[in-house]
Amino acid sequence: MIRFTKKERVRAAIRHEKSDRVPRGELAIEGELVRNLIGNERFASLDGNERLLAAINELGCDLVNIHQFPMEEVGQDPIGPVFRSVLGDEHVIANGSSHLHKKAIEDISKAGDYQAPDPSTCLTDNLDWFVANSDLFIFAQVMGPVSSLDWMLGTEDYMVWAMTETENIKSVTAKVVDYEISRACIFIDHGADAIMITDDIAFNSGLFLPPHFMDELGWPFHKKMIAAIKAHKDVPIFLHTDGDIRKALSQIVECGFDGLQSLQPSAGMNIAEVKREYGDEVCLMGNMDLDHLMTFGTPEEVAERANWLCENIGKDGGHILSTCNILTNSIPAANARAMYGAGKVSESKI
Repeated sequence: MIRFTKKERVRAAIRHEKSDRVPRGELAIEGELVRNLIGNERFASLDGNERLLAAINELGCDLVNIHQFPMEEVGQDPIGPVFRSVLGDEHVIANGSSHLHKKAIEDISKAGDYQAPDPSTCLTDNLDWFVANSDLFIFAQVMGPVSSLDWMLGTEDYMVWAMTETENIKSVTAKVVDYEISRACIFIDHGADAIMITDDIAFNSGLFLPPHFMDELGWPFHKKMIAAIKAHKDVPIFLHTDGDIRKALSQIVECGFDGLQSLQPSAGMNIAEVKREYGDEVCLMGNMDLDHLMTFGTPEEVAERANWLCENIGKDGGHILSTCNILTNSIPAANARAMYGAGKVSESKI
């Protein structure tokens, strides 16, 4: 079989075509796992992008996802430093976690006064580096309508206001979505091969918002983003969302997404069922369990599951091997290697 490049391999999967092997890659790899994969000496000698690329190459990934969001440090909290994003929210970010410090909008009745960020705030230096220094297929990440407002306002206020101040929430969402569309177009102009819209819309037990509110505050904005981005350039657009989205799969496909990332097993997402029903319409990326398998399983158990996914979900295209979120620091390096190495072994049968 002809050997594909990394970009060709990912593009083939998105087009639901068979290639030399199932492509693989992550939304992110956390820092300590990067260190464990490449070793202390290499970690110390490289900078951030060089470290990430070294870990990606160590695993044999075909893609990278670039997430770079404009934030500035504006103060100090007893827990840690306070950062303000361009959306206007302030978060305390310390010890690998983030806590809302100040909402972007304190009084939702004044939503009409909210000003969206200037697209010139968009950061592209990490994307530019990977375009210049790698042969990877490059996703550039933007935020979707639900996650943006959830981040800006806090989950509780967002959910309450979504149902009690729907028009005001819709007004702010429209402004933020326009900003994210602008960022996506800038990323494409700087060489991104695809766009990853991250928009967590569900708990493990179902959607954050009732379906009729998603009909107002979710799906129309997803469709708007996809239409505007593809009008700029027809690149693949994926949706990342954790949680139980079984009742939303038809809407996700209807929006026009080319791919769907996560398919979280612990939230009831059976990738074989999704493949049977929607596998001809959307490329599936993910499904390697993070709650138990990748963190507490043995390398043999990890390899067995990765083999199964490659042989049963990915052998004819339409699948990218990935965890259901990111490779976290809690994952043993041996398990990360087992996941990615197993896929290569199994694909010799394809």
